[in-house]
Amino acid sequence: MSLRFVRHPGRIGLFSLALSLATSPVWPANALPEMGNSVDEVLSPADEARLGREVIQQLRGMNALLDDPLVDRYLQSLGQRLVSQSTAAGDPFLFFAVRDGRVNAFALPGGYVGVNTGLMVLTRNESELAGVLAHEVSHVAQRHIARRMADSRQANILTGAATLAAILAGAGAGSGQMVQGAISAGMAATVQNAISFTLQNEKEADRIGMHLLADSGFDPAGMPSFFELMAQQSRYYETAYSDFLRSHPLNTERISEATDRARMVPNRPAGVASSRAYALARSRVRALAAQDLIEQETGFRSEIDRMRGLDQEAARYGLGLILLRKAQGPAALEQFTALVQAHPEVPEYRSGLAEAQQASQDTSAALATYRQSLALFPDDSVLSLDYARTLLIQGDATAAYAQLERLPTAPEITARRLRLLAQAAEELGQKGESHAHLGEYLALQGQTREAIAQLGYALKESDLDAGERQRVESRRKALLQELREARDR
Repeated sequence: MSLRFVRHPGRIGLFSLALSLATSPVWPANALPEMGNSVDEVLSPADEARLGREVIQQLRGMNALLDDPLVDRYLQSLGQRLVSQSTAAGDPFLFFAVRDGRVNAFALPGGYVGVNTGLMVLTRNESELAGVLAHEVSHVAQRHIARRMADSRQANILTGAATLAAILAGAGAGSGQMVQGAISAGMAATVQNAISFTLQNEKEADRIGMHLLADSGFDPAGMPSFFELMAQQSRYYETAYSDFLRSHPLNTERISEATDRARMVPNRPAGVASSRAYALARSRVRALAAQDLIEQETGFRSEIDRMRGLDQEAARYGLGLILLRKAQGPAALEQFTALVQAHPEVPEYRSGLAEAQQASQDTSAALATYRQSLALFPDDSVLSLDYARTLLIQGDATAAYAQLERLPTAPEITARRLRLLAQAAEELGQKGESHAHLGEYLALQGQTREAIAQLGYALKESDLDAGERQRVESRRKALLQELREARDR
């Protein structure tokens, strides 16, 4: 099996929505769980959280994530809207985008839900995207991963977080050798059996997910609608879909049942319009993940000519982003200026305008746009982050550092904030603070040894006060303990 981390022209590949099972702990042969043991004894909630965290760190380290604060914020908002209606309400969830043109979504242990950029682009409306997320949330809420392990007793499948991350990411920018090596020596069949959800699990996730959709204000028909779209694609690209179809049963009976069930959901909203947030996030994904910029630019220009209303607006936004990627600042400035004039209430357009001004070598105008925008949207963490980044570019590290320290904790900006804090502290001569922030950034990326080294460097600097020094030392000890536990496992 060779998976490549590229978009293949003319084919859509889907891999398992349940690959998270591949991260199960490795037990000795004489320590397999006994029949009748509880699910928690096979895979406890703490184990699930640890395994999911390890996989997301591996994916970050492979540069497999889209790493765009605006897209991540939208997915997190959409996902939490669904989680709030589930039995897992209150549990931590993290929704994120994977830079992969294949159509795929997956649930990892511990509430981590990934969505490939290819899937976001393929959806035709927000209810379809919400349907995919509702299905994944239901897998997590019902603990299908742990239940599958308990039922099959496939605890020692001889693979771990790094292997799973490699499979999900198609071995990153390399060839399929990493994936092939990870599941070689006769392991492929064992892994496939362990990661496959049963048709019963899938139908249960469908049923629960549809109620989540309705309770969250989405059309439950979005789920079977997207299933039907995938089934149509698989008829033409059967080989590319084979991995998905083996591990994620999708047949005519299931689609028919899902369609009938969607009609019977109580208080079913119908004809739900997609939000502007969805339209902009989808256009942003198309622009940021595009490999052929000229082709994507042509597509957006065609949509601007053909479409009206929100669809035209979203296409113009996507065109502006493509022009920024092509380093055509003045042309992008024209698009974003028109968008801000027509819709001054949309912060995404103001952010795009500031980026276009900066790309046009007018940093002063960009800073003014950020200040005006933050006066209107003071709680917008992405605007605040971009403002701090622009301050750093202008050379005002003091103002940038102060701006970054005021930022609230939000998952979509955490990594970038830590990186910018390290840079600003370095420019201010606060070497201890710089090493400390860089250490936290590396820890978030899963580079634990490197993080420990940076925290050690921080403790050797004189600019840390007693409280900061104690915090850094405590964090360093905690990371050392994580390393010891990983070695013991």
